[in-house]
Amino acid sequence: MFAERHTIQLPAAGKTAPVLQVEEKKPNGPFTIAQQWLTKLESVLKSNDVSALSTVMHQDSWWRDMLAFSWDIRTIHGLDKLSQYFSDNLAHTTPSNLKLRTSGKFAPNVQTPIDGLEWVESMFDFETKVGRGSGMLRLVQGVDGEWKGYMIYTALQELKGHEEAAGHTRPHGGNNSLVGGAIKGNWLERRERQKEFLDEEPKVIIVGAGQSGLNTAARLQAMGVSCLLIDRNAHVGDNWRSRYRTLVTHDPVQYTHMAFLPFPSNWPLFTPKDKLGDWLESYASLMELNVWTSSTVGPASYSDESKNWTIDVKRADGSTRVLHPNHVVFATGHAGEAKFPTFPGQADFKGTVYHGSQHQDASITGAAAGKRVVVIGTGNSGHDISQNYYENKATVTMVQRRGTYVISAAKGLSMLHEGMYDETGPKIEDADIAGQSLPIPAQFALNVGLTEKIKQVEIGNVEGLTKAGFKLDFGDDKSGIYRKYITRGGGYYIDVGCSQLIIDGKIAIKQSPDGISHFESDSLVLADGTRLPADVIVLATGFDNMRTSARKIFGDKVADRCKDVWDLDEEGEVNAMWRPSGHPGFWFMGGSLALCRTYSRFVALQIKAHEVGMIR
Repeated sequence: MFAERHTIQLPAAGKTAPVLQVEEKKPNGPFTIAQQWLTKLESVLKSNDVSALSTVMHQDSWWRDMLAFSWDIRTIHGLDKLSQYFSDNLAHTTPSNLKLRTSGKFAPNVQTPIDGLEWVESMFDFETKVGRGSGMLRLVQGVDGEWKGYMIYTALQELKGHEEAAGHTRPHGGNNSLVGGAIKGNWLERRERQKEFLDEEPKVIIVGAGQSGLNTAARLQAMGVSCLLIDRNAHVGDNWRSRYRTLVTHDPVQYTHMAFLPFPSNWPLFTPKDKLGDWLESYASLMELNVWTSSTVGPASYSDESKNWTIDVKRADGSTRVLHPNHVVFATGHAGEAKFPTFPGQADFKGTVYHGSQHQDASITGAAAGKRVVVIGTGNSGHDISQNYYENKATVTMVQRRGTYVISAAKGLSMLHEGMYDETGPKIEDADIAGQSLPIPAQFALNVGLTEKIKQVEIGNVEGLTKAGFKLDFGDDKSGIYRKYITRGGGYYIDVGCSQLIIDGKIAIKQSPDGISHFESDSLVLADGTRLPADVIVLATGFDNMRTSARKIFGDKVADRCKDVWDLDEEGEVNAMWRPSGHPGFWFMGGSLALCRTYSRFVALQIKAHEVGMIR
């Protein structure tokens, strides 16, 4: 609905005048410009005079705010809307103590993100009535010579009096720090009671112990909120171990660290799925997370009067425990239920049909050698499954209905993270602040140029795939992978070898923009009448909305109050994910390893704020 609205043209501010002196503290150098602007902004915010915002903010300004001024994730575009936002929120947040970062990568500096747009950029820290935060400023110079805020970011990082027990505030750990002394149990004895919640009930139940659940649990427990992870698998990490045999992560290790516990420096760049499963299981143990495996949730109900849940948890031993948490975090994965379409004649097909989510390995799906395999879908899983079958000597045809964006892991992917999430990048906490600091529509706009650069670096792949009949799609706005991920959850392939097989004609491509007509006993028939003989048909057709999984587990009464998840709202923020879902005490949590690390902080902060009465 909002696709056109989220396709913006930069520079919206017009061509800016150059910074004449880029030395740090010259009169018109970036440090001086940023400091003078930040001092002026602080004065405006302290005065609670929103009419004065025009003296510091551009008419076409953007402000992305994560919990600093409201208990939500918001993007405000335009001075009029920004004035209203601060009119509603300034008095009860009382921002203060705004300070520039004066050293490192994010000290004041000059950037030219695209031709014709130059801005002064810096990270800064601040306080509000309830917490401390960090942000980014990006200032442009108008024709009158005045520097004003163009794209500003503020993000709450901690709550005053409820800081994470980490770093200088880490737990003591000695026996003399145990409440009641060691006579009431040493660390191990207390852990056994904690894991079973024998002395209290959890304030939060997290459904799913994958990366999204584990990151969130670690954040919550560091803030002193008791939580219990429920997972239907026998072991933590099985959600990765159970996936197809050849799977590895498609994002590099520097981007995929978990909260509090980064991967070792000798960890491989891309992690095999079983190795990642082992890491997640170790993470749960090392972070002292409370996990009940081989367990399921349901039935469950919420009371608007008491503002808590009544949830039956079925344990591995067959017993049922009734718990009453204040919050549920739904962390069952990026997507919802598998989209498993059915077609006329499908029941008459004599071969094997299954969804891509059920794929294990071609070597164990019968004798693959000599089999005719048709894979419907050209996203990551469709490509990986096709490559897996080809390597097991099957004859493979991929059916493509619409274009797919392709970026190589070897070249293009590193360009996405260059200087931020690589061996030369800043510390991960600062990278996460900077990485999320631009409004999502602005990220799309800036990605257009980067996507074109990646295309030129990968021109051999682009031309080879096109010649082979594969339809490439760089997005409606040509911004590449991120827009497809955040709005569709798919429509792209991070190439780890399958593209060359397509280019070489070893894997065939058939276009079918109108989809599938029907099955026959030994073949698949496309809408245009093309008949594809097949022994195995794999439906790599993606997944439904996360809300569908919530409906399946929690029922219609809960799901009907929730919003649809993913895609973007009118402001350009992700619907329902990491923010209020529409149902009180119910939170959706998901995404890549990197997004889970970053946004688990904001989910935990919102829950903690509810628990201590900051949100009523």
